[in-house]
Amino acid sequence: MNNIQQVNFFDGLQAGPKHALMYFDAAGIFIQLGAYWDKEATVLFFPYKQCNIQQTGNKSIVFLNKNATNYISFNTNESFVIDLQQKFNQKEQSFAASLLGMNVFSLAILVVILLAGVYWGISTIVPWAGLKLIKPSTETELGEKMYQSMMQGETIDHQKTKLLQEFAKSMQLSNTYPIKLTVVKSKEVNAYAIPGGNIVVYTGILKAMKSPDELAALLGHETAHINDRHSLKSILRSAATGLIVSVVLNDISGIFSIVVENAEGLRTMHFSRGIEKSADEAGMKTLVKNNIHPLAMKKLMQRLKENSPEIPEVLSFMQSHPATDERIKHATEFAVPYKNSSFAPNPVLDSIWTAIK
Repeated sequence: MNNIQQVNFFDGLQAGPKHALMYFDAAGIFIQLGAYWDKEATVLFFPYKQCNIQQTGNKSIVFLNKNATNYISFNTNESFVIDLQQKFNQKEQSFAASLLGMNVFSLAILVVILLAGVYWGISTIVPWAGLKLIKPSTETELGEKMYQSMMQGETIDHQKTKLLQEFAKSMQLSNTYPIKLTVVKSKEVNAYAIPGGNIVVYTGILKAMKSPDELAALLGHETAHINDRHSLKSILRSAATGLIVSVVLNDISGIFSIVVENAEGLRTMHFSRGIEKSADEAGMKTLVKNNIHPLAMKKLMQRLKENSPEIPEVLSFMQSHPATDERIKHATEFAVPYKNSSFAPNPVLDSIWTAIK
């Protein structure tokens, strides 16, 4: 071997160096302890990808592993140093070279994976940080702006809105947010919650329901989305990228605008199975707290099923919210402990319900 060089070897165990011999090629660095090269003796191999070269004064140091416990040193003016440095330069360029060497399809897949990772990070961090930073009072103010924007072009039934507000005031729904009800004229069987306390109920779902207990269950479910900030979190997730830009630019008005613009999705928002199950359960707890049998939630789910298009069971996994049958089963199981409990009629709710219908 013609390119063997003498170096000082530090093993990380002793303070002083050991005499060693080194040679290198395109693959990495080879080290053998001792003053003479012995073909029969042990040779240590260190690939360039785990090595790092640094210069300190007139000394060059090559760290042979990532935790820098083993390294060699030699004079910077040694004739082989330039050639060794070139090997390290080639190592640093290898990642870029490998990208350039990839075919278009493989490179496209890599780009998609990287972008997906960035999007996942943004869509996870922004909602988490937003929920920490946005106080309920600010959320209510923000929700009111969303409400005003979403009510443009809608026809409000002011008489039923007044009655529904009285119905809600007769219940214990939230200790954090001012619950405000609005009835919109529409045949659609739907209702949705806006962050901060607004709940919009369509006349279509009011017509479908048969009892005040079902209405109480609906309000309990939608209030759970507000109390647990499900709607706010979903909006923050969908608006995550734009929010980051506005925060960087310190554009407070821009932040409000982006959130309000994304609020339109609340009309058709479908929560995950876990979130819907949680809202159903919180709604049933609200029913019990208001002396209403939790089976009212089951009745509501059955009413929704009657007024919804059938979806084949085999495709139920494609739904972003729980299949109604699953929610009915969950409500039934939740109500088991209350099987023999008595719940007195509420004449106030009954009277308001009669006026609404």
